[in-house]
Amino acid sequence: MLDLFPDSAAAPGGELAVGGVAASALAAEFGTPLLVYCEQTLRARARAYREAAPRARILYSVKAFPSVALLRLFAEEGLGAEVSALGELEFAERAGISGAQILVDGNNKSDEEISAAARAGAALVVDAFDDLDRAAAAGVSSLLVRVTPGVDAETHDAIRTGHTGSKFGLPPEDALAAIARGGIDGLHVHIGSQLLALGALRMTVDWLTAFMARARAELGWAPGTVDFGGGLGIRHVDGDPALPVDRFVGAIVDGLEQGCRLHGLPLPELILEPGRSLVGDGGVTLYRIGVVKRTGDATTYVAIDGGMSDNPRPQLYGAHFTGVLATRVVDPPAGTFTICGKHCESGDVLIDRLALPQPRRGDLLAVPATGAYTLGMSSNYNGVPRPAAVLVRAGEARLIRRRESLDDLLALEA
Repeated sequence: MLDLFPDSAAAPGGELAVGGVAASALAAEFGTPLLVYCEQTLRARARAYREAAPRARILYSVKAFPSVALLRLFAEEGLGAEVSALGELEFAERAGISGAQILVDGNNKSDEEISAAARAGAALVVDAFDDLDRAAAAGVSSLLVRVTPGVDAETHDAIRTGHTGSKFGLPPEDALAAIARGGIDGLHVHIGSQLLALGALRMTVDWLTAFMARARAELGWAPGTVDFGGGLGIRHVDGDPALPVDRFVGAIVDGLEQGCRLHGLPLPELILEPGRSLVGDGGVTLYRIGVVKRTGDATTYVAIDGGMSDNPRPQLYGAHFTGVLATRVVDPPAGTFTICGKHCESGDVLIDRLALPQPRRGDLLAVPATGAYTLGMSSNYNGVPRPAAVLVRAGEARLIRRRESLDDLLALEA
């Protein structure tokens, strides 16, 4: 029942606890909606990457959830940061991560972002030709060129990034032209997010090693570094396939080593940029239930105190989630309910059909696998302040992001 929840999740006496802290206690102290991160799970996922690729550079993809506290935690586990905007770079620097452990990506980098990367001593990913001249002028010390392999990843269209026509990276001919201009140290490729199968990933590894062989044959150049991005998915609902970190990373490591042997290439340093697979299943969102309303023979709505402002993924990507009543985890279901948010949109539905004990006003709904691309993509739609986030471990909870107030929202008014 709790296999989609963080590693520390348990239900003693029928109430959900994460990190040894009861859901009701968390809600009482910090309010709802509340994003709860399990430190045990986050560290375990980071260590899984380090063990699967001990010689690789592992960089947390900050966009999954920008958090100084989580960046510091991952730095303790030997991880750096991949950032794609000036704000994410600031998060990484405030967490104390050195420039040697930061990679700056992005398809439309401003002059300010490139200059900031240079000042930090971070590596930079070339995504367009004009990145080259601006990076040279700013004094960026290390450059990778992002190449588009033309591989269609097995994921939602909106989070595919390596297909022909993608807004990211350069086509192969243009990538070779960028390498020929000089100053490029490595290659970068990333085909998409929420990957739960290995076919497209293996195809990409084979394609990239062949591209490396072509670059050597035509230009006499070989990359010192190869970055395969991130992309490993997580399970959100029962029935989703599981793809462990070691299998995903192993497909990259083994494919890169075999491809380099096949083409007689030197083995480059490997960089990986996990995001969702580091923080996704380490997070649980707690909501307070309000209205329970039957609107037809087949539909009873259960309204929560959040919705698409703190988790827009169902609306953006058709993502599916599940949940439990946090204080009645083991009670048998009384029916099937539709979990909707409080926003002025008919499409503000978090879970279309969920079997639950009879919900009541004041109950807590716990939704697992919400640690990535939820609060990080949140909004203030309807003037709703963003939720707080806490980190739990060994029976203690620590606030890592305070709840926004209405004063915070109005402070932006001129």
